[in-house]
Amino acid sequence: MAAALAAGSLAATAPAHAASDAPARPRTASHSARSQSAARLTCAVNDTSGCLNNTATSTFTATTSPADADGSGNSFDAADLTGTAGWQSGRTVTVDGATITLPKFGSGTYDNMLASGQTLTLPGSSVVNTGDAVVFLAFATGGAAKDATGTITYARNNCLSPDGDPTDQDYRLDTVPDWLSGPSSAASITLVHENHSDNTQTSPSSGPKVYAVSVPLVCPGSAISSITLPQFTDGVQAGQPALHILGLGIRPTTVTGSGSSALHWVGTWASVQDTDKVQSSSGGTTTVDSQTLRIPAHVSIGTDSGDGARIHLSNAMGATPVTFDAASVAPQDTAAAGATTAAAPTALTFDGSPSVTIPAGADVTSDPVALTARQQATVLVSLRVHGEVSAMPGHAVARTPVWVSDATDRTGDTAATHYTQTTYTGLPYLSGIDVTTSTSSPTGSLVLYGDQSVNGDTASGDGRHHLSDAITDALANDPHGDTSVHYGVLNAGTDRNSLLPQITNSATPVNALNPLDRDVLVQANVRTVLVSTGAADLLNCTGNAYTCATQAETGLVSLNCQLSSYYTDDSQSYVDQQPVTQNSDITVYLATVPPFTAAHPGTAAQEAAREQVNTYLLDNYPGQVIDFAAAVSTDGTATSSTVKAADLSDGNPSDGYYADLAGRYVNDTDSGTLIQPPN
Repeated sequence: MAAALAAGSLAATAPAHAASDAPARPRTASHSARSQSAARLTCAVNDTSGCLNNTATSTFTATTSPADADGSGNSFDAADLTGTAGWQSGRTVTVDGATITLPKFGSGTYDNMLASGQTLTLPGSSVVNTGDAVVFLAFATGGAAKDATGTITYARNNCLSPDGDPTDQDYRLDTVPDWLSGPSSAASITLVHENHSDNTQTSPSSGPKVYAVSVPLVCPGSAISSITLPQFTDGVQAGQPALHILGLGIRPTTVTGSGSSALHWVGTWASVQDTDKVQSSSGGTTTVDSQTLRIPAHVSIGTDSGDGARIHLSNAMGATPVTFDAASVAPQDTAAAGATTAAAPTALTFDGSPSVTIPAGADVTSDPVALTARQQATVLVSLRVHGEVSAMPGHAVARTPVWVSDATDRTGDTAATHYTQTTYTGLPYLSGIDVTTSTSSPTGSLVLYGDQSVNGDTASGDGRHHLSDAITDALANDPHGDTSVHYGVLNAGTDRNSLLPQITNSATPVNALNPLDRDVLVQANVRTVLVSTGAADLLNCTGNAYTCATQAETGLVSLNCQLSSYYTDDSQSYVDQQPVTQNSDITVYLATVPPFTAAHPGTAAQEAAREQVNTYLLDNYPGQVIDFAAAVSTDGTATSSTVKAADLSDGNPSDGYYADLAGRYVNDTDSGTLIQPPN
């Protein structure tokens, strides 16, 4: 089934105006300035000094240290990276779940790899050499770097062809954006200053940027012996694209340990990081000073008999590091509710330490703890923030209460005595919760990727009425079910204006940038993704109906292709007990675009475009479409132009709106009309 889905996703389903470009994994980049000497450079992934061949970072003083990132003598400012952002020279940083060793910055010596065919080896110990994706920290100068290809070499007997022959994996970086002109929305870190060779410094409006780019591994969990960078360029020249790589790492699978001690993890709750400043209801930026935040998370599936849980924290949208002196997790008291826990909170540790510092643009996962949480329970995560933080990044429109304590470590408190409910409209730092699942029959997660239709921006503000909550409720109450929720339901909803890819080189890219990678592919054991987006893009489009519709269609095709190119963590195929390459296992559903509401009406052209997009999806993606438009429209069709009155409150979607979307999802997954059911 998964193979059929992948093939259908990558076939000629793109809009007529877009070139079909099914991934063939070519071995040679389209822009190749081959350097025989650079191609022979070899180093370890955790010590890239032997592969560095360019200086892109300088120290700004009266005599700026020499650096030239772009052929015109311009460079990053080392103080921005190490001092402001907290990316420590020569240390590691975890971005999109992958731990990456950084080069040394600001000394005037080489500090990045111009992609010239270098080979990075992965030692059998001391670094992660198995996982589900390779994450590159990269940027381009002289314009975006496009269609750069390299090779991933698996260790002996670790990745075979379906015929049982040894195989390597070619990969392609569709687009690495330019460090200055590339979009901030896709950046992992945006800095302030640009240094110049004439000993001056400026602050460009867009800011110099570094991007995280992920590549799916066709044999997830198989050991990798080396990764060869694209043969893209061997020098920088003004106005000519050059591909720079700061470092790379392997994102681990969600299986930890081995043998009888192996633990299989699955996401049960998620929150998208989409703002650099969580706001209050009065419109001001929220601040904390040595206080403890207590954040509720309404989970989907509960812990299994192993009672294992782990917490994800993110500073992805932050500009400076954040330190947590302590953290804890506990089930909420169902009678008292609020900030009261049902039992003494369990302290969290990070690599064995009760405190953790997360650099700007980075993330961290706690060590596993024992936690008993039932299906659809509310879990309270407490974070003691170190010192004063004048702007907290996180999720912008959370529709979830947050409590804050006095200036004391209250992570161990059971009672809510020292907590006060805040007026935060957003949710800081907490990005996900995983639980253990059966080792013999592990379950996966469904990720809902979308805009306001997923996030529930106008639903009740109790943290229990996002689309993920509505789907979880619908699954538990499904008359065809057994009252159990059998897979995680994760909310990757956001109020961003657009989630459609804006910077792809190909109509069918096979790797991912942020926010797609950070919001969806990093989630624990994602097996199914439901994409519900396009309304904001159509409402922002000022062209004619055909132009607006085809732009949205192209973006949806691109998202479908990117997601369909990735693989699940725990469904590897084997030949003679050896892992083999496989077709994509991630199932992708595409939702039709619901009618515009009275609070956000569209023009006649925008409405015509919406109807065209829905017709296109229904005609071209049989077996993949969830008809959200029909679920909430007046006449129950995808082309009806109005939302039924019962689903609106003051012209905005109500709780009933999200319940109807959830009902349609469960109905469509029960009916057998989809190519692959969620698992």
